[in-house]
Amino acid sequence: MKFKNLLTSSKGLTLVEVLVSLTILGIVLMGTMKFFSQAYTYTNMNEKKTAAVNVARNALMHIEKENFIEVREEFRNDKDHYLNLLICDRAYETFWNGETPEPNCSPIIVNNIEYNVTINLPKNEVENINSAKGEHSSFFVPLKATVTWEINGKEESTEIEGEIKSEDLR
Repeated sequence: MKFKNLLTSSKGLTLVEVLVSLTILGIVLMGTMKFFSQAYTYTNMNEKKTAAVNVARNALMHIEKENFIEVREEFRNDKDHYLNLLICDRAYETFWNGETPEPNCSPIIVNNIEYNVTINLPKNEVENINSAKGEHSSFFVPLKATVTWEINGKEESTEIEGEIKSEDLR
């Protein structure tokens, strides 16, 4: 009965009632805004990670166009060997560890973020490539592309694995 009287009363609301309702509304809105802020941050991080995965895929596609025998032999001769992929004069260039890139070379830039690409053997495949036993190891080289980038002073990375195959099979 009291609730009905409160709704039908023509007195209006007191200042305390207005302040309490505004406080409750503010708390609910702050929680909602926090959700949108976190969703934006998550979407932004996923956008950069998607770009990094695409950069890694492009790197593996570029390596597949390289001379298969030279790449296979480099990895067979030194299991810790790796390739860096840079852009030089608007084209991809690969540099083995120890090789100095030309001054006009830079990391791959997508949406003003620098992505550094390293290509090496996956750890579980090091023994297989060095043994060179079996048909599979003669015609395929498993590779891992690691892409790193920096956001707000924090380094992020992603990896994808793939294989390059001999020209004899193409």
